[in-house]
Amino acid sequence: MIKKNLVLFFLSIAFLSNAQNVRHIETINDAWQFYKGNIENPFSSNVSRSWEKVTLPHSWNTQDILDDEDGYYRGEGWYKKTIKIPQIYKNQQVFLLFEAANQVTSLYVNGKVVEKDHIGGYTTFARDITRVLKKGTNEIVVKVDNSHNDEIIPQSADFSFYGGIYRDVHLIITKQVHFEVANLGANAVFISTPKVSELSAEISVKSKIVRPKKGTYYVKQSLFDANNNLVKTIKTKSKFGKEVISSFSIEKQNLWSPENPYLYKVITEIVDKKGVVFDRVENPLGFRWFSFDANKGFFINGNKTKLIGTNRHQDFYKKANAVSDEIHRYDMKLLKEMGINFLRIAHYPQDPAILEMCNKMGFVTTVEIPFVNKAAANEIGKQNSINMLKETIRYNYNNPSIVAWNLGNETTMKAPDKLGEAYTKHFIETHKVLSETIKEEDKTRYSYTVFFREPAYQDKLGIRFTEIVGYNKYYGWYIEELEDIDKNLRSLVKRTLALNPDKPLILSEYGGGADPRLRTYNPTRFDFSVEYQFLLHKAYMKAILEIPEIVGANVWNYADFQVEHRKDAVPHINNKGLVSASREKKDVYYLYQALLKKTPFLAIASKGWKKRAGIEDSENSKVATQPITIVGNTDDVELIINGKSLGNQKFNFATTTFNVPFQQGQNLIEIVSEKEGKVFKDFANIDFTLQPKNLKSKTNPFKEIAINVGSYCYFIETDNVDYLWMPDQAYTKGSFGYLGGDFLRTKTKRRNNFGVDVSVKGTENDPVFQTQVVGLESYKFDVPKGTYELSLSMAELNSRKENSMDILVNDKKVWENLNLKKQYGKDRGVTKRFLISVDNNDGITISFKALKGQTRLSGVKLRKVN
Repeated sequence: MIKKNLVLFFLSIAFLSNAQNVRHIETINDAWQFYKGNIENPFSSNVSRSWEKVTLPHSWNTQDILDDEDGYYRGEGWYKKTIKIPQIYKNQQVFLLFEAANQVTSLYVNGKVVEKDHIGGYTTFARDITRVLKKGTNEIVVKVDNSHNDEIIPQSADFSFYGGIYRDVHLIITKQVHFEVANLGANAVFISTPKVSELSAEISVKSKIVRPKKGTYYVKQSLFDANNNLVKTIKTKSKFGKEVISSFSIEKQNLWSPENPYLYKVITEIVDKKGVVFDRVENPLGFRWFSFDANKGFFINGNKTKLIGTNRHQDFYKKANAVSDEIHRYDMKLLKEMGINFLRIAHYPQDPAILEMCNKMGFVTTVEIPFVNKAAANEIGKQNSINMLKETIRYNYNNPSIVAWNLGNETTMKAPDKLGEAYTKHFIETHKVLSETIKEEDKTRYSYTVFFREPAYQDKLGIRFTEIVGYNKYYGWYIEELEDIDKNLRSLVKRTLALNPDKPLILSEYGGGADPRLRTYNPTRFDFSVEYQFLLHKAYMKAILEIPEIVGANVWNYADFQVEHRKDAVPHINNKGLVSASREKKDVYYLYQALLKKTPFLAIASKGWKKRAGIEDSENSKVATQPITIVGNTDDVELIINGKSLGNQKFNFATTTFNVPFQQGQNLIEIVSEKEGKVFKDFANIDFTLQPKNLKSKTNPFKEIAINVGSYCYFIETDNVDYLWMPDQAYTKGSFGYLGGDFLRTKTKRRNNFGVDVSVKGTENDPVFQTQVVGLESYKFDVPKGTYELSLSMAELNSRKENSMDILVNDKKVWENLNLKKQYGKDRGVTKRFLISVDNNDGITISFKALKGQTRLSGVKLRKVN
């Protein structure tokens, strides 16, 4: 045994040294030049163009995706660079590998076409450039086009189709004898584990090599454990033009699971009779077996496991999709800290760094292609979709975290039965052939489709071909109310299993939007408050954990992401994320930590809300009592404010709420809990503005206030400082508020909420302008004598009618015949400040006199000058 271990040790040392001698790989992300627009002849020296210096990853849509103008650039973008190809091997082969470029890519080297049109913006591809290289400097030119194309998916979606070379580009140099590089999917080695048990495992490795007809070559497989110890090695003789299949088995292997994501690695080499290594590739390997059962759930290694996790898009605020590997890995770290075990990589294959971390962190994973909303137009489009699916499966095949391939998302969004008989037939056939392709490419994993319409609709069309089905359901957000979530989910399960009793069901999307700047103690559906999102997810998690037929669930979404056409509280942002687009944690992130983490956890859910305000409980009470929600997986928790204990409270479904008396200025909140003999704490330092109950109070004199008119939400203006707008209220004597009028509401089949979803031009503070009181008669502040600065904010939102008004302050006309639409344009925020003197005890009355249509007001600030 000692002799055998010594042999294995020296063999492993030999492998490590050989790794440096074969297959050179480097990124070539630096020193590119970029031109946005069409170029008829990119190699002409007679045309003067302004090229911009850029570094990959790069997208040309980082700015126009977020501006006030409708639309964003979809067209051609050109990249070029010069490079000296290093002489690594004699008679070497040289390749370029693109991790992704969106969405049609053409490659030229030294003026010659290498790739005319690679179709698909999310899959990896490689091309052999050896034949077009020359000694010395070589010029690489790449055209990328993200224009809409009827023959390329996605046709439409609730995400933005950014253009650019937005992932890494690799230079790969091999010897003449090498594993295939420039093939469909850019992967030449496929590892599977046909049989795995607790005691043993079978491994099968399929590979294809490029080699001369004459000569003897072997494919050598070496299995290493997580500590780089050589476990087993075998050699298989290769035949010219034939795939090589290497099979072997081991015993007493470590298993891969979410709780213990143990990874081996397989090093695959081409060697000759003398043992000279010609090429070498490395792949991860995780030993696991898994199954889905429609009634019992998901099992991995024989253990029933409830799959709870998120979806993820690949973009980042102001970077579009040109995101670094470090950001990708940071996202995975935040998800691991949250406690998930399940990730839906949506709605397209993503950066290789994501699956690398899924393997290492134990995330059970599904991967899909961007067949969203609508099928590509014709037979060519269908074949493009098939090729995307093949590239996706083949490139990502060796990731043990993947359990299913998803052929599409919400594909019936465009109601195929209303688009004609020919399209419907093509649409059904597309689903069928994609489902078949999954099983042809990979028999070891499940096929998967995600729908959103009612189960009976998909069955009537006849498109439920896959083994697993997912449903995107937004109960409590787009439809129905919070209290109906459990009932609606149980009904969905019943209807689905009645039609397809053998198909496991995943709740593939659920959630609701939250703008971190919007806070409230009166949460309502679609108000985009952090508090409503918290309640929504709490209700979902209660139901999901109790319904065994929901085998897995994915929150939509892990992070807020940029969508050009969105006009929610934050325009151009889908803010259903558990963290913001720049990765600040929302309250609900901590809720999931409390529910999912196996280790003790405790947090003040709203600790990110550091600037608060409120009206004192009673005149001269010097405190305003407001609720604070604590989350944790301990038994109970004590809350201490400014050194005074408010006692202990028990957790109920990982949450408890204290009524906390805040005083003017800084308030230190400390929470303390104990579990397993250890003490856990969390802190929040809150700067509180205590507004007087009576604005003429001498003990708490009025200084300044900002009112988010027509809303029950606080709004935190974060452009420069955390400036806080308070919720609105009807006028009461001694205080402030509106008289007459009503809160502006949006009433549709899907929404019944305050305000409108309009992208307001000329401001970053859209929520202030999106809510209004309309038809108001006046707004009053019962302030004492003095000089005040008054600011009025307003906008004409989605109005088809002409509205005009006069505005008076204490009977003095300050804004005459104000027609917002005519004078400033629709959906544009307007703010004007006035200096007001109050010489008596009547305070300030702002009167609104309608000349045509209705009066309106979005926001008001009042500051005492002296």
